[in-house]
Amino acid sequence: MKVLSYLLALFMAGCVLWVPVSGKYVSADDAFEVDLPAGWRRVYSTRNGLTITRDGLSLQVMRVVREPFDTDLPYTKRKLEKEMFPQEIAEVIIDNLRSNQNTSNFQLHTNQPARVGGYPGFKLTFSYQTKENLKKEGVYYGVLVDQWYYRLVLEAPSRHYFPRDQAVLERVQESFKITL
Repeated sequence: MKVLSYLLALFMAGCVLWVPVSGKYVSADDAFEVDLPAGWRRVYSTRNGLTITRDGLSLQVMRVVREPFDTDLPYTKRKLEKEMFPQEIAEVIIDNLRSNQNTSNFQLHTNQPARVGGYPGFKLTFSYQTKENLKKEGVYYGVLVDQWYYRLVLEAPSRHYFPRDQAVLERVQESFKITL
């Protein structure tokens, strides 16, 4: 009975269950596979894509997400269209990032073509400031394949975590395969 009440208390508190990761991760539901770094943890639920961190979500977060291309973006009225070229998609995503009211001082550092999962996509690097005045940096890979939009994103504080973990995202991205 004590165990049940403890588990119920954890659930009621909104605790997230984390699972250690390392090696190949296959998502049959989202039609991708990727090699995950040792020493990182993922959120147990994969309802909203794959979310991993090494030191906690406020220190770095890496996401691999697949969603329908016509899903509304949270901060812009612009839409992704199935016929868009990768750089046109990148412009919509940049507008979405720039329009986020929860951040300030958004700066785009690079916007370049990239192969993502074996398909022509794009890579963005950017920085912004949080409401708490913490400067963060990010890398964002995106690609539209059939009716699906895939994104791989790393965001972390600029000072220590982003420079340390950027190479990890690059290795994850290189291993990323779309398995439609």
